[in-house]
Amino acid sequence: MDVIPFVLGFAGLLVLVIGYLGRIERLPRNSVAGVRTVASMRSDAAFRAANKAAGVPTMIAGVAGITGGVGVWLVPEAGVTVTLVTAAALLALAVTGGVKGSRAANAVNDQEPG
Repeated sequence: MDVIPFVLGFAGLLVLVIGYLGRIERLPRNSVAGVRTVASMRSDAAFRAANKAAGVPTMIAGVAGITGGVGVWLVPEAGVTVTLVTAAALLALAVTGGVKGSRAANAVNDQEPG
């Protein structure tokens, strides 16, 4: 379990930064990071809207990852439990962000001429 705290912490930091960049509309459209649904990839405006909408849940997911990493480091006996709870929180927040982002991207695509 020695590597788990660092993996969770680093992943959490990465997710936090991606969420922040999306929230402030500085995350460029790409094929690696951010909300990448069919709707969000249609245009730069849709990608920005999707990731702005998903920014808060994504940042909370990042904080959850960092917190999980610290939790495993401080209480190694509960490492498996903390890791599973952290993974569940990350999944729930990722789905929440994805749904919010997809709705925002669809709204932009609905407004664009055709």
